[in-house]
Amino acid sequence: MTSAARTQLRVPYVIAHADEAAPQHLRFTRRPLGGLRLAYEDPRRGDMAHGALRVRVLNNRRGAPQWRMLNTLRQWRCMEKLLCQVCGEPATDPESGRIPWIMTDTAFRELPHEPTGGLTSAPPTCRACIPEALATCPQLHISSAVCTVARAIPAAVLADMFTPGPGGRAIPTGEHNVEISLSEDTLLTHALATQLIVQVHDLRPAHT
Repeated sequence: MTSAARTQLRVPYVIAHADEAAPQHLRFTRRPLGGLRLAYEDPRRGDMAHGALRVRVLNNRRGAPQWRMLNTLRQWRCMEKLLCQVCGEPATDPESGRIPWIMTDTAFRELPHEPTGGLTSAPPTCRACIPEALATCPQLHISSAVCTVARAIPAAVLADMFTPGPGGRAIPTGEHNVEISLSEDTLLTHALATQLIVQVHDLRPAHT
């Protein structure tokens, strides 16, 4: 899709904008019970979420849309509050109580021990926005399935990895989009989370 064509589209709620980038001043600090942990040089409330250090971004929706990037704050908000990734409104269907979700091969992974569940990094999409999403998103043209789920629980993050250097300096390892379970404390201490992954339960094909 050309840039000219994209400017005619509604920019989905979760898409990042150029002026939302924020500086990341990172270092490793010593933990009270021993060991090192990745942290910001100027810690703020909200840096940590579900035990993971979260990348800092602004939330002003200013600047050109970055179509291949998600705004971390809005992506997490959609996952935690079950908001539609397109319009930002509650996605749960008021009639059935179920949550509509578009699953793709790139953003969904099945779990062998739970045949009706899985992990996804893509937020839900409300019923009203599903036709628009299917019609305009190139990725959904490749592989997608419209489903509903009963509930979604934070389970993991996608993260960029760091290693400690001299004086506590944080050195990027070059590893990006590493999936880390929220229970893997050792890995989380070296990670800068960019997206929240949820485990969906009672996944069913949507009735069309």
